[in-house]
Amino acid sequence: MKKLAAIGLDTAKEKLISDLMELGAVQITDQSSKLVEDEIWKDFGVKDGNETEVASLELLINRVSLAMDTLDRFSTAKSPLFFTRRVMKKAEFAETLKNRDKIYQDVERVMALSEQRHKLKELINKKNTELTAIRPWAVYDLPLEIEETKHTMINLGVVPSAADMDALTQRIYDGREAVEMKEIGRDKDLIYLVVVTMKDQEEDVLTILKQHGYTPTPFKGFKGTPAENEKRLTGEISRCEKKCSEVEKEISSLYPLKPGIECLYDQLVMERDHEKTKERLLKTRRTFCLEGWVPETCMEAVNKSLLDNGCCFEYREPEDGENVPILTVNSSFVDPFEAITEMYSLPDYRGVDPTKYFALFYAMFFGIMLSDAGYGIVIAAACFILLRKFALEGMTYRMIKMFFYCGLSTVFWGALFGGWFGDFFQVAAKTVFHKEITINPIWFNPIDDPTRLLIWSLIFGVIHLFLGMGIKAGMLIKRGQWKDAVFDIFSWYMVITGGAMWLAGGSISQAIVKPGMYLAIVGAVILLLTGGRNNKGIGKVTGGLSALYSITSYISDILSYSRLLALGLATGVIATVVNTMGSLAGGGVFGTIVLLVVFVIGHTFNLAINALGAFVHSSRLQYIEFFGKFYEDGGDEFDPLRKNTKYIRITSDTDGGRK
Repeated sequence: MKKLAAIGLDTAKEKLISDLMELGAVQITDQSSKLVEDEIWKDFGVKDGNETEVASLELLINRVSLAMDTLDRFSTAKSPLFFTRRVMKKAEFAETLKNRDKIYQDVERVMALSEQRHKLKELINKKNTELTAIRPWAVYDLPLEIEETKHTMINLGVVPSAADMDALTQRIYDGREAVEMKEIGRDKDLIYLVVVTMKDQEEDVLTILKQHGYTPTPFKGFKGTPAENEKRLTGEISRCEKKCSEVEKEISSLYPLKPGIECLYDQLVMERDHEKTKERLLKTRRTFCLEGWVPETCMEAVNKSLLDNGCCFEYREPEDGENVPILTVNSSFVDPFEAITEMYSLPDYRGVDPTKYFALFYAMFFGIMLSDAGYGIVIAAACFILLRKFALEGMTYRMIKMFFYCGLSTVFWGALFGGWFGDFFQVAAKTVFHKEITINPIWFNPIDDPTRLLIWSLIFGVIHLFLGMGIKAGMLIKRGQWKDAVFDIFSWYMVITGGAMWLAGGSISQAIVKPGMYLAIVGAVILLLTGGRNNKGIGKVTGGLSALYSITSYISDILSYSRLLALGLATGVIATVVNTMGSLAGGGVFGTIVLLVVFVIGHTFNLAINALGAFVHSSRLQYIEFFGKFYEDGGDEFDPLRKNTKYIRITSDTDGGRK
C-alpha cells in the first residue's frame, strides 16, 4: 500500500470522485483531524461535504428499499437458492435510469398500496377487537345505546370469574327491592353482568360491585343489540379482508417493476456514497485536498485519473504505527481459502498472509477427516453445479469454491483409504445380487489399521507446525532478529526432530536413534542457555527452564492432529453401520428398496454431520496450532471508493465478467 495525497481545483472534484468510484482502487481517508492538529489547515481549510444532501438521499434509499421489500413480500415468484446480482452493461444501466421519474412513480405507487394495506390491517384489528369484546354479550337483547330510563340506570360490566357471586348477590339485594343483577355469560376469566338500579341507588350498588372487582364495560358509539353489532362487525371485517386481499394482489402484480426499482436503489446508493466521500475531504475556497491508500499495483491507473483531472499528487510509504488497510492477493486455488482467514481475522499489514501456506493443508485435512470418495464426489459435484449455475460473489463464492477443492481432496483420500460410501457397493452386491466383490484401497484401510493413520496424522501435524515455525523464523530474520530465529525456532526443530528420531526411529532404523538423541539434547541445551537471555539475574536461569517447559505445549499441539484419525474413523464406521442396517431386510425387491432408502437417509446424515466436523476441525487446526506459531492479526480490510451496488453488477460495455 502507498499513501496518496492529492490537491485539485474544486471544479474538478465531482468528476474525480466519479472516476475514482469507477476505478475502485483508492480508499479515501478522513482528514477532519487536520482541522484540529494542523496549524495551516486550522486557518485556511474547512471540512467538505453536504450532510443535508446525504440525509435526503438516505431517506430516498430507505423508501425505495421499503418498496422492494413490499414487492418481495407479496411476490409469487420462486426465490432462487442463492441471491446473485444481475449483470448489466454500463450503457444498459444508464438507459434504464433515463426513466428515473417513472421509476420514482412506481415506487410511490407501491408505497401507496402498502400504506393502504396497512390502514386496512389496522381497521381489521380494531374491528376484531370490538368483535371480541361484543361476543360475550350476544344474549343481551337490549340496544346498547340504551343506558338508562326515566328512573333507572343500566350498567354493563364484568367481575373476575373467581369472585364470590353468592356473597355479591346477597349484598346487592340486601335492603333493596328496586335492583336487578343478571349474569349474561362467563368464561374462564370473567363473569359478564347486567345491573339495573334506581338512579338514587346506583352509586351504592356500584361501590359494592367494585369491592368485588367489578369493571364497567361501556359500548360508546354502538347502536342496536350485541347480536346485531356482531353481525355488522363480521360483515365489515369480511369486506376489509377482501379489500386487503385485492390490494395484496395488486402489489403482487407490480413485481415486474422491481428490476427498474433495483437500478434506482443502486444508483441512489452510489450517489449517497459519492456525497459521503466529500465529508472525508478538506477544502479551501477554490481547492480540495484528498488523502487515501492505493495498492502499488493500481498506482498507474490512479495516476492517470488524477492527471486527467488536473490534480497535483504524491505517494509515500506507510509510517510506523500507521493503520494500513489490508488487500490480500492470491492465486485462483488459494483465493477461496481466504474465507477461512477472514473468519478468524485479517493479517496485520506488517505480518504475513497465511492463506497461501495453509490452503493445501486445509484441503488435505478436510479430505482425511471425511475420508470417503463417494462423499467427496457428492460435495465436488454439488459445488461445481452451483458455481456454474449461479454467478456467486464474495464470501459465498469463496466458500463454495473452497468446498469444491475440499471435495476433490476427499475423493483423493477416500480412494486411498478405499471408502466409497463406506462399503456400500460390496454390501449391495452381496445383498441384492448374491455376489462377492472387493474394492481394495489404493493405500490402506484406516478401520483395519488405525495405528498407521495415527502415525501419519502426527507426521502431517509436525510438518504443518514446522511450516508455521519456519514462517515465524522468516519474519524474525526479515526484521533483523536472527538470534531469536536461531534460539527460539531452530532449536525447537532440533528438539522435536531429534526426539522423534530418538523415541520412534528404531522402527525405521537403529542407526538414527543415537543421532536423534544427540540432536534433541543439543537443542534442549540451546533452549536452556538462551531462553532467558533477555532477562536479568535469576531470570536468565528460570527463563531457560520455562522455554524448555514449552515442550508440553508442542506435544499437545502435535497430539491435536490425532483428530484426523478420529474423524476419519468416525466417517468410515458410521457409513459401514448404515450399509449393514440397510442390508438387514435381505434381498429381493423389498430388500432392495429398504437398502436404497436407508442408503439415502443414512449417508445424507453421515455426510452432513461429518462434513461439518471436517470443516470445523480443519479450521481449528489452522487457528489454534498453525496460527499460534506466527500469526499477527488485526488488519482492516481495504475498502476503496467503488460502486457498492446491492442488486446490479455493472460491467463495462465490452466486459461481462466479475467486476
